Formats: sequence, C-alpha cells, structure tokens
Amino acid sequence: MKRLAILGVIAGLVAALTTGATAAAKVQKVSVTMTDFKFTPKAITLQTGVPVELTLVNKGGVEHEFMVYAPPKAAPDDWDEYVMDNTYFKDMGEVEVVFRNQGAVASTRMFEVELEKGKGATVLFTPSKKGTFEIGCHVEGHYEAGMKGTFVVK
Repeated sequence: MKRLAILGVIAGLVAALTTGATAAAKVQKVSVTMTDFKFTPKAITLQTGVPVELTLVNKGGVEHEFMVYAPPKAAPDDWDEYVMDNTYFKDMGEVEVVFRNQGAVASTRMFEVELEKGKGATVLFTPSKKGTFEIGCHVEGHYEAGMKGTFVVK
C-alpha cells in the first residue's frame, strides 16, 4: 500500500513538472538589440496564435524606434503616417508594452516603440496575421543607413 502511495506521489510530481514545462514552452521569447544603425537579429520568425514576449534593448548612442508593418511598394512620403495605417498590430487586439523602470501601456493600436539610448521594453502580444513584414527605425536617416529587418509570422 505504501508503495502505491509513493508511486502515486511520484506520478503526480512528474505530471505537474511536465505540465509546467509545456505551459512555459508556449511563449515565444525573442530579444532584439538596437544599435547604430541595425537590429540584431535582423530577422524574426514567429508562429501565429502563440503568445510572444519580445524584448527590445537600445544599446545605440541615440534614440531608436521599433516598427513592424506591411512593406511598402515604394518609399512613402510620410513614414509615420504609412506605419500608422499599415502596422502589423492593427486590429490584433491588446498589445502591452512594458518599459523597463518606467511602467507599462496597453493598446489595441500600437504602431511603434521608441527607446532612448540605454532603455528597454518588452512587447507582449499574440500574432494573428501570417505573412512577411518589415521592421524599421524611421528616426531621420536611420532606415536609410540600414536600420531595417524582416518579421515573419507562419
């Protein structure tokens, strides 16, 4: 009888540990470093429907932006306006941005994260649209200097 009780406890512990590991594995964690003038990594690939914890850190010497949007066919006259209308996060539901040591904001219409040098933030969302999108920093001259990348959702 004692043997069965011990086996039952062990089986329960194994089940609890396995369930915890499975739940923890269901968050896609990605870290992006912003420097002058690039994103590392330059490409991000995510799975639709799986929550994302995207950590951004600006290790550059100046402010940078992180924007995700449908790639334009030609360079728009006003990048901010274009990104606002074509942001990946449009109509997605709530997106939360937690700024390191500065608090958090939640929105259903996020289109950029601006970070001063040395600052960081974590963006929490669940991707719902499949496709290939562009990442860009549109502080004057940064995009033209190569601060862009690819955001793929499968």
